Amino acid sequence: MKEIICIILIIGLFSCKERKSQIENIETENLTQKKIDSILNKFEFKYENPIVLDSTNQILFPISTKLLKRKETYSKDGYYEYDLPRYWNILFFNRNTGKTKLLTNKRFRISEINTKKDKNNTYYQQKLLEDKIIYKINDIDYNKDNKLNSKDPEFLFISEIDGSNLQRISPLNEDLIYYEVIEETDELLFQTRRDTNKDFIFSESDESIWYKSKMIANEWVKTEIIDSINKAKIEKLYFNQWLRKE
Repeated sequence: MKEIICIILIIGLFSCKERKSQIENIETENLTQKKIDSILNKFEFKYENPIVLDSTNQILFPISTKLLKRKETYSKDGYYEYDLPRYWNILFFNRNTGKTKLLTNKRFRISEINTKKDKNNTYYQQKLLEDKIIYKINDIDYNKDNKLNSKDPEFLFISEIDGSNLQRISPLNEDLIYYEVIEETDELLFQTRRDTNKDFIFSESDESIWYKSKMIANEWVKTEIIDSINKAKIEKLYFNQWLRKE
């Protein structure tokens, strides 16, 4: 019986290791083109189902990457397979001119793309998305572990429908929790989590902040809905109503 338990434990450890599949470190200097090509051949660069923007000439192809073999994986930062981004870029195609462009040349983890695509889209009725695209993007190694993964904060970004004029809306070093386009306006509401205890981890113990953002003079201006003074008043009211003895 003990031998069977030991075998099960060993199998479990190996399967766990297989699932995590740490990506092999590679040297970034002095790589020949042949070596680079041999590494890239281990990946499948997938252009996902197109997002056709109604009443425009623009078509978006989100780009993802899939490892062809779980054990043969490569990264200079020693990533795990599940750390790879859902999308790491977007190819914009103008069907009128035939021209293509990438959203960015920077290192991005793109987890969400919202457009006025069809009536099933939650944001279809929102005026802002008639000529804008909204993204959830992770692009800052906040905890300084030399990785860009889910432990780092996500931010709210917005661009024109052709991918130009990409701008960050939510504050640096605050993790995006939620956002919503205010119906029939060009305004956004969003909520972030601020690393108030400075432990480089975003958790429930950190303060959450609500913002309103609006485009003013070609710049997205954000305003805290509840500032520290009003927050103190609200908390004092709670104390007086529920905690103070009669």
